[in-house]
Amino acid sequence: MTRVAGATFSFGDLTIEEAAPVVANLGFDLVDVGAGWSNYHQILPQEAVDDADGQADRLRRVLDEHGIAVSELFIMHFGHPINHPDPQTRSWTRSMYDGITSFAQKAGFESVMMIPGHIHEEEGQSPLEAFDLSVEELRFMVDVAAHRQLQCNIEPCIGSIAEQPADAIRLVEAVPGLGLTVDYAHQVQLGLGHEQIEILHPHARHFHAKQSSPDSFQARPDEGSIDFPRLIRKLAADAYDGVICVEFVTQEPLLAAGWNFKTETARLKQIIDDALAEL
Repeated sequence: MTRVAGATFSFGDLTIEEAAPVVANLGFDLVDVGAGWSNYHQILPQEAVDDADGQADRLRRVLDEHGIAVSELFIMHFGHPINHPDPQTRSWTRSMYDGITSFAQKAGFESVMMIPGHIHEEEGQSPLEAFDLSVEELRFMVDVAAHRQLQCNIEPCIGSIAEQPADAIRLVEAVPGLGLTVDYAHQVQLGLGHEQIEILHPHARHFHAKQSSPDSFQARPDEGSIDFPRLIRKLAADAYDGVICVEFVTQEPLLAAGWNFKTETARLKQIIDDALAEL
């Protein structure tokens, strides 16, 4: 059964204590939690690594108070892409990943999400070298996650080695056990339509939902080009039984344009809930 989650990092620079009542008041009982940078840092990675038990207890205490469960830990990376050419940097990333997945297991997450890496052209890295290093690092990450009963996912995102659906599929096929966290908004920016993005569905273990259009990464739920009722119907046809997380992210230009991210999140949740009810 498809479940709908909210994102704790959708409403500006909030602590987990501040974000929990916001998502609960919007009707979510399941969330993705940020552990990255900027707006994505309700859990600071280094703190989670240094004190996995304490940070897991803190997170569970806060979310339990509001009747919220956790789905995916939104990591992205730890300041450097996973396929950085420097071996010492990759070794440090592995150490961080080992520690944060320990935290994720203790906190009850279902999955962790990473960014697949990009081509470091400024350091002479070729596309093949970038891909091969990502494969090597992701195989390690999948094994570590599986040992802790976690799913390891990557997001095929703009600027990465897996921004095109075919490249994302090639990466997943090279790393047994790796899954995708799919967000149509990234592929919409490439000018791709639904049929071209839907080939990712068989490899998807998680979804992000934000409205988007070719000229705007984030659009109001009723104004963008993503047909969410179609998306829901296609997921049902594909027997998807994972999570769809509503995942707008606060941006100053949109605030200046009059956006209220709580209002937009609530509207997209309603569109998704209505589409699920019609199945």
